[in-house]
Amino acid sequence: MKVLLLSIISVAVLISVLLSAWALLERSNMKIEIAALNKDVESMQAEMKTLKSQPAQAGRPAAPAPQPVVEKVVSIDDDPMKGDPKAPVTIVEFSDFECPFCKRSNDGAIKQINEEYVSKGKVRLVFRDYPLPFHKKAIPAAVAANCAGEQDKYWEVHEFLFQNPKTNLDIPTIIGSAEELGMDKAKFEACVNDKSKEKEITKDMEDGQKYGVRGTPSYFIGKTTDGDEITGTFVRGAQPYAVFKEHIDEQLKEVN
Repeated sequence: MKVLLLSIISVAVLISVLLSAWALLERSNMKIEIAALNKDVESMQAEMKTLKSQPAQAGRPAAPAPQPVVEKVVSIDDDPMKGDPKAPVTIVEFSDFECPFCKRSNDGAIKQINEEYVSKGKVRLVFRDYPLPFHKKAIPAAVAANCAGEQDKYWEVHEFLFQNPKTNLDIPTIIGSAEELGMDKAKFEACVNDKSKEKEITKDMEDGQKYGVRGTPSYFIGKTTDGDEITGTFVRGAQPYAVFKEHIDEQLKEVN
């Protein structure tokens, strides 16, 4: 009996010792973890202090570099023109009806230019076609717009095409909207189906390539002349209105 009692007491003592050791170990581990957390906090505080000491502009993306000034002698050809033919400044646009960046520019900067300059007789806008090869609907759409021009409805169809490219670039949709856009439907359809009309599109593309156009939209802004050419500053891409305004105002100052 005594042996059993002593065994029980020994086991109890051993358990007590083990529990004490475990508790000490846990405290030790906790201290290590706390110390590690304190180091992390100190590191974060040091980083915050470093960031606060840096200039306010640090970390912000740099403003895009201005485009180099490139001037080209560009023909207005016999392409559609909006505005007063005698306006002092001419913008020649090379564009693609299926190009999302062209739509963005048309709905944004070009719309403002029409409101602030074209409508006031200060700028005339010439639209030349530059359908990109991977845009399968772009050439038929350009042909349709030029066919509309034969019925004096070029700009109406131009806006129709840019309005909703997902549906409005389909030829059946364009032809189906002919009467609504004020055209003779039969005459318009015959023109759209005439493959020879693509020659004008090809001419625009060839000219654009000579002038250095590689993508759309591309613009040339220069003073209007008595002939069919201008010396224009090359503006690449769907630039904000402020970029166009700067070039237009500079040209207007030189004229005045």
